[in-house]
Amino acid sequence: MSSKILVNVALIEKSFCGQKLSLYSDNLSLIESESFYDLSALNFHLQTIAKKCGFEKGLLVIHDKDRNLVDLSIVQGENSLFVS
Repeated sequence: MSSKILVNVALIEKSFCGQKLSLYSDNLSLIESESFYDLSALNFHLQTIAKKCGFEKGLLVIHDKDRNLVDLSIVQGENSLFVS
């Protein structure tokens, strides 16, 4: 019997006006959505969410709307959730 590993998805939408975080569960149900005006507040929130929600492994999707770029990365543990 294999154990199920939950993979959450964190979608970050960055633009000149600010950042928006949408956090989804492993079945793509929206867990939380919030907006931030600076990256330090967003990164702090990501760290607290990882602990609160048990974000062990996930997909971090960063969409830079101003440059029309998308970056995907696999994250493991709270310390890998960081947006620059």
